Amino acid sequence: MTTAPIIPPPFREVEPDGTLRLNFHPGQTRAWESEARFVYMISGTQGGKTCFAPHWMHREITSRGPGDYIAVTATFPLLKLKMLPEYLYVFDSLLKLGVWREADKVFTSHDTYHGSPAWRLVFGSATNPESIESATALAAHMDECGQVQFKRQSYEAILRRLSLAQGRILGTTTPYIMGWLKHEVVDRWRAGDPDYDVIQGSSLWNPAFPREEYERAQLSLPPWKFQMFYEGQFERPAGSIYDCFD
Repeated sequence: MTTAPIIPPPFREVEPDGTLRLNFHPGQTRAWESEARFVYMISGTQGGKTCFAPHWMHREITSRGPGDYIAVTATFPLLKLKMLPEYLYVFDSLLKLGVWREADKVFTSHDTYHGSPAWRLVFGSATNPESIESATALAAHMDECGQVQFKRQSYEAILRRLSLAQGRILGTTTPYIMGWLKHEVVDRWRAGDPDYDVIQGSSLWNPAFPREEYERAQLSLPPWKFQMFYEGQFERPAGSIYDCFD
């Protein structure tokens, strides 16, 4: 007798009454429940990071109220390919919160505050730190912040934009290099800094990720590369002496 495969529930479900139900996996649940100011989800590829972020950001907007919020990814091509579609699906198609303005790369709320839009979500690229220098933000999402294109200058610019409100950061990425993310975030968390929380996990966090693909990668890749791209752990290539320069 053949046992039918267990099909996981979809990440997002809309109930008959219109209620949006989110089925978080354990890593997403830990990030959702974290009270740290700087929360980082660092996992293997397709670990359910970017799709989680719009819901985290929506909660921050609901909690913090009127003002500006920022969402930054490594490059503009990645913005168009991955992060922006996720945000527009949640903020526009599902929740109908406002209007997307392509020319300005800004999502503006329908709600008003003293006659103006109550909040804006400003999108930017980490390859162009100046694109976010004018914002004073209440919270930020940094997507693919482990990529080499995500410059330290952009990370520092985001911290400056959040400093007045002491806003929170959600970072989502797969580890790519031993750069500023490892030294400025992961090492601080490991040293016990209470401002930082790092949730690291496997691609298999995602219940839809094929175990056969995970095992294929485990057999075919060098161990250090498998640990980084499928386990979400920072590793140096075999034989390397120094970390990659940032």
